[in-house]
Amino acid sequence: MRVKNLFSKPLIIVLLTSILFNPLFGEKKSVGKAMLLCIIPGGGQFYTERYVPGILIGGGEITLGYLAYKKHLEKNYSERNSLLWWELFVFGYSLADAYVGAKMYNFDLECDIDRVSLLYRIKF
Repeated sequence: MRVKNLFSKPLIIVLLTSILFNPLFGEKKSVGKAMLLCIIPGGGQFYTERYVPGILIGGGEITLGYLAYKKHLEKNYSERNSLLWWELFVFGYSLADAYVGAKMYNFDLECDIDRVSLLYRIKF
């Protein structure tokens, strides 16, 4: 008798997508959710509304994974291992980028010029 896996890929994708597009989450982005969504290639970047890095990172992860799988089927293990190391690097970068993106979400970059001042004191 074969037991079915409760955590199938479509179920995980549906759960993560419902977390990603839930309107109850306000303007603040959760770092934990950004890390969780890194399971999906580029998911953390899409969660923090950084779409171009999400497409680039997601495309890079998928491409490297496909090429590593292809090299594995060809029994070219040294190139496969090299591609998997690059995949790990891109995944680590994705985690770091999603973490920083969630922390810096809606960070006000404009400087209030009225509050900037310069003070000189000259003593003789």
